[in-house]
Amino acid sequence: MFFDRPEKGLKTLLLIVRIGNSAYHEHDVEELRELADSAGLSVEFTESVARHAAHPATCIGRGKLQDLADTIRSRNLDLLLLDHELTATQQRNLEVELNVRVLTRTELILHIFEARARTYEGKLQVELAMLSHAQSHLVRGWTHLDRQRGGVNLRGVGEKQLAIDKYLLQQRISTTRSRLEKVQRRRTQQRRKRMRSRIPTVALVGYTNTGKSTLFNALTRSMVYADDRLFATLDPTVRQLDLAGRYQVLLADTVGFIKDLPMDLVAAFKATLEEATNADLLVHVMDASAANLDEVQSSVEKVLAEIGAESIPKIAVYNKTDLTNECTGIRQGAAYVSAKHSDGLDELQEHVLRKLQGLPRKYCIELEPTEGKIRSMLYQMHAVEAESYSEDGRALLTVNLAREQVQELESRHGFCLHAPQSQSTI
Repeated sequence: MFFDRPEKGLKTLLLIVRIGNSAYHEHDVEELRELADSAGLSVEFTESVARHAAHPATCIGRGKLQDLADTIRSRNLDLLLLDHELTATQQRNLEVELNVRVLTRTELILHIFEARARTYEGKLQVELAMLSHAQSHLVRGWTHLDRQRGGVNLRGVGEKQLAIDKYLLQQRISTTRSRLEKVQRRRTQQRRKRMRSRIPTVALVGYTNTGKSTLFNALTRSMVYADDRLFATLDPTVRQLDLAGRYQVLLADTVGFIKDLPMDLVAAFKATLEEATNADLLVHVMDASAANLDEVQSSVEKVLAEIGAESIPKIAVYNKTDLTNECTGIRQGAAYVSAKHSDGLDELQEHVLRKLQGLPRKYCIELEPTEGKIRSMLYQMHAVEAESYSEDGRALLTVNLAREQVQELESRHGFCLHAPQSQSTI
């Protein structure tokens, strides 16, 4: 589908590109280095370039292009990694001029995701993200086959091949999206069953590599894969947790966020991120030893807003306290843990338990056609989030109800919403 590209390599030149008034942040550079390391690349050299505007052909201009070519030859490098997005034409021109593979930050993240996906759903999500990205990077790479031109409305072979590629790519996207939707429907059914059971869901969210999976394992005594690198785990995992030994909750481990997460990934991983958007409580896990806590926290809040989870109640948890004596930017009321050494876990569970008390909870309610009065009352409470109907006319409602509202429905109207006997009340 793409133009012919040089072979992949590991010895990498990292190029920091700043266009116009875009600010330089050392954290962005270090993050890109960590991404490269997570992908198994070896960053041998770092260059930077600043321009008032991107060069239309190469993004970086002829002079910088020649400097890069000299550096690549002298250091025997075989990959150029940029922290700036490129058009398909710019990427092709750079690879032709430098004779090395050129990767952008988005492509690097996509390759990492491709390598880390384990489940069928995760692989489909990565495939959809990669295909969506490829759709915007098709170019006329087949013009070397075009030898005859002329005649009225006679098109070259390259133009015909581009149209074929677009058609095939769109067909593959449709097929992948259809398969993913089937998996998502099953996940939605599983989530609806959990809502009927009235067991609240607590989702771990946060920047990648803050120790969410390690904390998940420590709390649930699970063996979810965890590693000290970016995007070590992609697939969501849900386990039951006896919170503080008194109350059952479902704890969900979600994919880590990152600054400027590519929208192709946000769209493809919508079902995975729904574990966060449908949670009763978010536990925002942060690295207590990080020097840029405010910036990282802001990036996570931005992603939560993009997926529609900004209004869900949340608590802050500072992990990796064993790595630092001072935690800058710590908020009052937060929890402090070392998941690696299982320190502070009891206090965290008590903190989560207190936060859950009195919070509105999501329930999935089925009403017979004759129970219109209860349906009307739920709407008067402004509790209905979604409504659908089954084939036999029953109303299926997703509602948010506080404990007092549940008690009112049960005591005044005899509508039973009791929790299972295995679940204690908050």
